[in-house]
Amino acid sequence: MLFYSLFFPISYLMISCGVEKSLSPSVLAQLENTERAMFEATSNGDSATFRKLCGADYFTINANGEAHTLAETLPHVPRFKGSTNKVSEQRQRIYGNFVVRNGLLKAYFGGQQVAEVLYTTGWIYRDHRWQFVHWQGTMTGMMLEQFSGKVSLEPPPAE
Repeated sequence: MLFYSLFFPISYLMISCGVEKSLSPSVLAQLENTERAMFEATSNGDSATFRKLCGADYFTINANGEAHTLAETLPHVPRFKGSTNKVSEQRQRIYGNFVVRNGLLKAYFGGQQVAEVLYTTGWIYRDHRWQFVHWQGTMTGMMLEQFSGKVSLEPPPAE
């Protein structure tokens, strides 16, 4: 009898822990608003709002090759004050409570385009809210024009 009284609760626990719960459509819709708020906080140079949108485990690999934790990133947020951006080509993949989003970002200062970056963001739904935990940007388009003719941007020939 002791076997059965322990077997069923332990089995249920093992099965329920292995089941991946999918996020509701309303929770996924919240991500759109949260990502928009992240881009707005950046454009406003608002480190405090940016910090509130991030998870403590936030990590970035920027288009310039630098990598930073959240604490290292926050002092840099104000430099984007006054910028605007346009995102396009957005896609997302959902893995349980984690979402990977990709897109193309064009950044502007004073109406002039200053950057074009392919980006990947990582978002986790934790503590009943979306938390921004990862950014990775790769320069593209206009950012690579300065290297044209100076550096081979083609992959090396196959051996």
